[in-house]
Amino acid sequence: MFREILVGYDGSKSARKALVAALELALAFHGQVVALAVVRPPEFAELKGEIENALEEATGPLAEAFRWARETAKKKGVPLRLHRQAGHPAEMLIRFAEEHHTDLIVLGRRGLTPVQRWMLGSVSERVLRYASCPVMVVH
Repeated sequence: MFREILVGYDGSKSARKALVAALELALAFHGQVVALAVVRPPEFAELKGEIENALEEATGPLAEAFRWARETAKKKGVPLRLHRQAGHPAEMLIRFAEEHHTDLIVLGRRGLTPVQRWMLGSVSERVLRYASCPVMVVH
């Protein structure tokens, strides 16, 4: 049922919880997990070089997060692929899921206050609203 599982992953505590949940599901359904880290480029970045620079700057912090993800997946015996892209997190997760025929998207919850959610928006809320596959939000 859930053979191709996509996780929004940035290495945060909530993202790590989501990854562990996805790995457990993949283990139960003999599936695999794809972790996607989405880096937001600077506001108004339009040139390809600006976007590439944002991805390069994120490489350092993501290296540790990806190392942890690889080790955790290996311990559980679940295939894991890691990707990083630049863009809006919700949009990129939804697009990636559609392009790769994902069976389930798993996200961690950041726990924004109502005011923060109103001002910033919620990635999980947008993914829940627009994704064409099931979405699981891990608290």
